[in-house]
Amino acid sequence: MSTAESLSMPEVAGNEQLLSEFRQMRRQNHLPHALLLHGERGCGKKLIAKWFSMLVLCEDGEHAPCGRCKSCRLVAEDAHPDVMTAEHSGKRMGFSVETVRMIRREAAVLPNNGDMRVFLFPDSDGMSVQAQNALLKSVEEPPAHSCFVFTAESVGSLLPTLLSRMTAKTVFPVTPGECAEALLRRSFQDGEIRTAVAKFGGNIGKCIAYLTDESVRRAADDAAALSTALAQRNEYELLRLLTAAASDKEQLTRTLELLDCQLRDAAVMTLEGSFPRLGCDRAAAEALSAGLTPRRALRMHGAIREAFADLDGNVSAGLTATALCAALCDA
Repeated sequence: MSTAESLSMPEVAGNEQLLSEFRQMRRQNHLPHALLLHGERGCGKKLIAKWFSMLVLCEDGEHAPCGRCKSCRLVAEDAHPDVMTAEHSGKRMGFSVETVRMIRREAAVLPNNGDMRVFLFPDSDGMSVQAQNALLKSVEEPPAHSCFVFTAESVGSLLPTLLSRMTAKTVFPVTPGECAEALLRRSFQDGEIRTAVAKFGGNIGKCIAYLTDESVRRAADDAAALSTALAQRNEYELLRLLTAAASDKEQLTRTLELLDCQLRDAAVMTLEGSFPRLGCDRAAAEALSAGLTPRRALRMHGAIREAFADLDGNVSAGLTATALCAALCDA
């Protein structure tokens, strides 16, 4: 690969089978008119969506995406006139009905360059029912020159009526070794790479966030400590940790998101088989799993979801933390 090409191509790690399948679709002119890329947060869905946009618009049909043509370079620079990204809005960071209607109008307009236009809906988990219904007609009967690409953590985030009209593909985290190599190419140091990979395995996005964002590091440390406190049924330590995190509402939200992932890991560890981790500390999740019943796991998950609802409803972070502590101890 030439230097110019490597600079233009998104650095997608792993998921080679998925990329190969997309390349074959392009060569056979069978690319989906609506695509959903789903998988856990940080696994590279938006990066693959960008790569897919290159694939759709590349001027070299046989070797798409080539990374060298004008279209590929413009996509790489986020400057292609035929690629439009829907803007998030609202508390849940979804897409407003007005935004969807604007996209629908744009989808009817012919491309500026080439034959296709691509409309990206990143992080679609918070997309309202109203916005999805407003988009349904365009996805069901799209203009021949339009392609819609969605990313979400779960296929369950979208309405069955919308989901049935698109192609859904899973994006997987890479192996820990591949993750370490990707982080090394981004100039992180060996020691910090080992720490991040131990926390988040092959999830490159989560590892990068852990290495570059102090709030993420603090949330990961607090979620691990909360998992240990739950395993030990240490109510005092649980309240202390939750109260400290509640000094910042956004920080409390980050911590609870990771705690919920820790709880999920602990729950699946009680089952037979091997499952990918979503949390940030294997040892703490294993300790929690030792005394975890399905009933208790469900109750604790429900308590955390209720805490999220309280925070969304502008209940004070301190009050939310206190109520959550009591609910987790009673679970």
